[in-house]
Amino acid sequence: MNLIFDMDGTICFKGQPISKNILNLLMELQESGHFIGFASARPCRDMLPILDNRFKNHLLIGANGAMTYNQGKPKCFTPIPTKVAEEIVNILDDYHAEYLIDDKWNYSFNLKHHHPFLMNVDPHKLANHIEIDQIESFIKIVVLSCNNFEELSERITQLDVTIHYHSAEGILDITYKDVNKMAALEESGLSLEEFICFGNDMNDLPLFQKAHYSVVIGEYEPLLMIARDQILVDEKVEQNIISKLQELSTIFV
Repeated sequence: MNLIFDMDGTICFKGQPISKNILNLLMELQESGHFIGFASARPCRDMLPILDNRFKNHLLIGANGAMTYNQGKPKCFTPIPTKVAEEIVNILDDYHAEYLIDDKWNYSFNLKHHHPFLMNVDPHKLANHIEIDQIESFIKIVVLSCNNFEELSERITQLDVTIHYHSAEGILDITYKDVNKMAALEESGLSLEEFICFGNDMNDLPLFQKAHYSVVIGEYEPLLMIARDQILVDEKVEQNIISKLQELSTIFV
């Protein structure tokens, strides 16, 4: 069984690390011969702190598919071309937007005041906060606030980019065109013809469309339309995820 997990809102919640109960079960599944990988909107740098050291060599698809690490090493990056990225930044400045830019490892932002989103950015101090003009590869741009999200999105959509709106946080993720988690999985070089995925939001849709079996966490309608199973986000969500994984491990050997 090949398992691919989204993180925030799927197997971890409210900015907290993935629970030890879930992580321990994932290790048990791996030791039984199952493949475990992760695909997140977070850059790989920020995926590591919510896992633990047992998972540092696992497949990590970060920034909604714009970067991939495996066996602890970078495998693929798909940045926004510099000219396009500079045009995006100019548009963001037109709308007085607050934003964060992820480089391959470091990051930059223009926030004048502390923003709750920063709590999840490099919490283990693995990278450097650099100036925008020091960015070498525009891997992902996260728009945290602006004067008019709708107008901003319309202008940026006209460029060669992919936009994901994360409804729970009210933020926009911008990556290069055709970047998504499924494309990154296909480009990883791993032979995962059939896989099971767990996800909760629009950036998981390409995985759900090709998964052999899918489980939606929560109530995001486009995923509900094609998912095989649903787990509600309530006080039993962790136990229900564990129970579902145990059930699947007996069905898909």
